[in-house]
Parts: sequence; C-alpha cells; structure tokens
Amino acid sequence: MKKAKTPTSVIYVNFSQYDNTGRILDYLREQFDTVLQFSFDHLRLKHGRKTNLITLYTKGEKPYINTLYSLRVPPFLLFPSLPLVGVLMVIQTVRQSYLLRRHLSRPVFFTVNAYPALIGVLLKILGLANQVTYWVWDYYPVRGPDWTLRMIRYAYLVFDMIALRLADTLIFPNRRQMKLRQTLHGIRGSHRIIPLGGPKPTRYHQKVSHTFGFLGMLKSSQGLDLMLACFDKILTNNPNIVLEIVGSGPEEEKMRAKAARYAGHVKFYGFIEDQDAINRIVRRWFAGLAVYEPAAGNESYFGDPSKIKVYVSQGVPIITTNVTSYGAETKKHKLGKVIRYSEHALGEAIREVHKKQRQYRKSALQYAEKFYYRRLYRHLFN
Repeated sequence: MKKAKTPTSVIYVNFSQYDNTGRILDYLREQFDTVLQFSFDHLRLKHGRKTNLITLYTKGEKPYINTLYSLRVPPFLLFPSLPLVGVLMVIQTVRQSYLLRRHLSRPVFFTVNAYPALIGVLLKILGLANQVTYWVWDYYPVRGPDWTLRMIRYAYLVFDMIALRLADTLIFPNRRQMKLRQTLHGIRGSHRIIPLGGPKPTRYHQKVSHTFGFLGMLKSSQGLDLMLACFDKILTNNPNIVLEIVGSGPEEEKMRAKAARYAGHVKFYGFIEDQDAINRIVRRWFAGLAVYEPAAGNESYFGDPSKIKVYVSQGVPIITTNVTSYGAETKKHKLGKVIRYSEHALGEAIREVHKKQRQYRKSALQYAEKFYYRRLYRHLFN
C-alpha cells in the first residue's frame, strides 16, 4: 500500500485576535511550502485590527497580502450583524481560494473554530481543499442572562456538532474538550490530544520587577474587574507597582474607564499582533494574571489558555484560579499561586509572588520546556 503524501499547502482560517495563538501560524509557515491565510476581524474591536486580511505565504517569496471587505457597525449592532459577517466569510473564503487555487497543491484546510470548519467542508465539496482538519479549541456553554448571547452560543453549538461529524481529522487541546464532545455529540473513535504550544523558553538575567500584567481578551470572566477592584489595596502595600494589560476585547472601554484613576500605575497596550513584541513586554513582569471567574457560563473551564504558555516561557510566575486544569499544575509545579476568586485572595497572592518572584521564575522556565510549540505540533498533520 502506498504511503499518503504529506500535504505541501494549507488553507488556514481564523479570527484576527487568535491568528498566531500558540504560535500556530509560525508552525504552519515552517511546515508547509504554501500557506493561504484568512484572518477575519469578527469582533471588530475598537483597539483591534480594523480589517479582514488574506495573506499568501510561499517559501522564498515575499508574502502576498490583500485586504478583504470588513463590515463595520456601531457597537449596538455588533451581535445582530453576525449572520451577515458569517455570509461574507463564506463568500470571500470560497472566492479567494478559487482565484488563488493555482498556488495550492491538494491543500489541507485547517481551523480551530466550528464555523470556519464548515467553510472548509464546503471548500472540500467544491474541490478546493483535499481534507479538513478541525482543532477544537473552544466550547461556549449555552447559559447566562443575556438572551442574544445564548442564541449565538446555541447557533455555535449546532455548527460545532456538524463540523465534528464532517471534518476529516479532529484534534482536541485537552481531555476535557474531547470527553465533552463525546458526551454532547456522541463522537466516536480515538482522537489526538495536542495542547496549545508556546514560544521557546527564554532564559535571561532578570532584576526584581515591580510590574505585573495580563495578556488576553478583555472581558469580565478573565478576572480584570476583580484586579481593578482591589488595586487600591495593592498600591497601599506597594506604591511602585504597575499593571500592564496586553489585548483588546468587548469590555475594554469599561476597564479603561475603571483604571483611569490609576494613571501611571495601569498601562493598556491594546491588541498587539507581533508575538515577539508581546514576549518582550511579558518577560519584564513578576507575575502574569490568569484569574478566571468560576462562573457556570465561563468557557475557560474547557479551554487551553495560551496566555499561561506565554507567561511560563518567559519565566513569569502565574496567579490563577482553579477553573482550568492549570490550577492543579500551578500548585504541583510551584509556578505561582492558585487562589479563590476574591479581592483579598488576589491581593495576598500578588504580594507573595512579588516577594518570591525569583523562586517561581525558575520553576516556570523548567515547566515551559514541555510546551515548546515545535515539539508539541510534530504530529498535528500526521
């Protein structure tokens, strides 16, 4: 029997805030001769990138980059406009894949989201993709008081169910995600589990720092509200302390307004696309926040937080809650502090990690070795 040829080109579809999360775009460019990347700005964040992009990477040649149509609406129309945004995604992905098909040789379609996975199935039916690989990063519980959000999450659950059945290859970042899909949708068989990776661990001489930070999507379930609520007490204990926030999100303006009274002590960077630039910021911190709210509708319970991989790769201790599986890992490997979701617990953890930052740094760097993306992703497309 002939051995199947390794694909040499890939069509990669993701949303702009997550294009290179876990260094996945870096890996695709290293693994494939040709990468056709679609990057969609579905959240249309004020401090994010304000356009959709298509980029064709071909080894040895300068990337071809072009803008795609992007629907910009007032904030109150953000959710109602999502169906139209979805239709535009389908039209533009199919059209551009057809126009650029001569650059692609039996491409694999790759995504980490259910809706783009269905676009990949359509491309396969049309003969524009050879196979569909769906790396299942997220699950969104259909709960909460906001009925519009519940409707959107229910629609996503339907897309997810169909994508799981029609994709050629399923990969999960952890056992929680896989078992959940087996329970919800009855998927069968053995599927690969590959966690999100991180950059190569960076060892360097670090002086005692008074700066800590947060990396990721700005929304209340990520713990920044809790952080700002106890910031007065933190400043009382350490007047030199500075909080840096890297990222954007639907609640960014609200958080900027709350932090305005702490001018000089809270800095917002907004969305940064360059992962190396993010690393240069993060490595100066004495702690990285991953304080997930233990709420029933928090999707982080099933996720694989890439921010933690970035923190430890730069030797930055973690302050987290026992929501993701990395709560137990943080405690086991002495990477930082695992806390209850309370102002008092967070304030005490920041004070303790600040005092013991050198000790935690060493443990974080040792732990980071297992998440180097080149090592983790070797079997992603095998």
